Amino acid sequence: MMDVYDSVYEEVRRNVSSFRRQELAAIHETFLCCGKQSPFGETGSIENETCPSEQMGTAKEDCLEEIQDFLKKHMAFVSVLLIITICFMVYGMILTSFLWFSIHFSNHLDRKGKYILRES
Repeated sequence: MMDVYDSVYEEVRRNVSSFRRQELAAIHETFLCCGKQSPFGETGSIENETCPSEQMGTAKEDCLEEIQDFLKKHMAFVSVLLIITICFMVYGMILTSFLWFSIHFSNHLDRKGKYILRES
C-alpha cells in the first residue's frame, strides 16, 4: 500500500493527470492525511491541490506514516485469522489421514464369509 501511494504521489508530481489527482485525493480522504514529507523539504502545490483545507490542519503525519500505522493496527487481526485458518486446516488434514489409513489398511470391509445362527 505504501508503494502504491508513493507511485501515485510521484506520478501526480511529474505530470498533470486528473485521474491520478483524484486517486491521490481519495487516498488523502481515506487515511485522513496529507502528502508526504520530503527529505529535501520541498512541499508544494500537490498538497494544496489534493488535500481539502480542513484536513491540512488536522494532518499530523504524512501519509506514508499514517498508512504504516494503519497496517500495523490491522495486522494483528489478520494474523489471528490466519492462525485460526491454519489450525482448522491441520485438524482437517489429521482427520483425513485417519480416514485414509482406516480405509487403506482394512482388508475386509465387505464381511465375506458364512454366518451361522446358534440355537438358544
